[in-house]
Amino acid sequence: MLKSNDNHSFITYSPFLNKFRILTQLLEGKVIVLNEVNSTNQYIIDNIPYIRSGDACVAEHQTQGRGRRGKIWVAPFGESICLSIYWALNKVPPTITELSIMISIVVARVLKNLGASQIKIKWPNDLYIDGKKLAGILIEIITRTNNITHIIIGIGINLSMRASIALNNKIGKDWINLKDIGITPDRNILVATLINTLHKKLKDFMRLGFDPFISYWKIFDYLYNKPVKLLIGNRIICGTALGINMHGALIVDQLNSTEHYSGDNISVGLS
Repeated sequence: MLKSNDNHSFITYSPFLNKFRILTQLLEGKVIVLNEVNSTNQYIIDNIPYIRSGDACVAEHQTQGRGRRGKIWVAPFGESICLSIYWALNKVPPTITELSIMISIVVARVLKNLGASQIKIKWPNDLYIDGKKLAGILIEIITRTNNITHIIIGIGINLSMRASIALNNKIGKDWINLKDIGITPDRNILVATLINTLHKKLKDFMRLGFDPFISYWKIFDYLYNKPVKLLIGNRIICGTALGINMHGALIVDQLNSTEHYSGDNISVGLS
């Protein structure tokens, strides 16, 4: 059964990240706290020889934050969570779809416990509230000649970004902050909680697989029974979303058939 750390208290808003405050909350591993970096995921990738599985990197600001399918991730200084966690495997890695969905469910549960009761997940791993994007997850998997699979998990969460025309143009879609729904957490406690919870759930996932997480998808499914449009390369596919299968593939009811779609190259929106 999937369990979460449901007894954490998020009370006051801390304006700056503090390595010592995060470390005092961590159950294991270390965290690198940066003022500015091109990308927390890229920092992990560049420093794989010097870090251990479970270590994390968090930054006040990313100059070249990235999202899925080559998109940028916009995060003004000190107004969001820009977090990456490194995980190493010496066995065949899970599919990126299963891993993305598992991570999104864990993050959604942490934020729901924080008070974001209406949070939903748009397949495979974008978090939404009231039809607006709150958070995104980017999974990058690297396999090198030493037979170790390196998994980098990037998590971006909007906390208190101030709206502007320039920011809206950069993001290119409707977005929302936790602050917009009355939630102003201590960023250091939130970072530590995400790291601790993901450490535990990653271990569960590697041991038990995807099955224990599937039932939670129905709670958070943003697309269920809605008309969707999938962009796969140059193909556009329209239909009705009907949840996921046992491997995390999106089930789409089309005119004459029901098809399953999976992969990191798929863009999904409401039609």
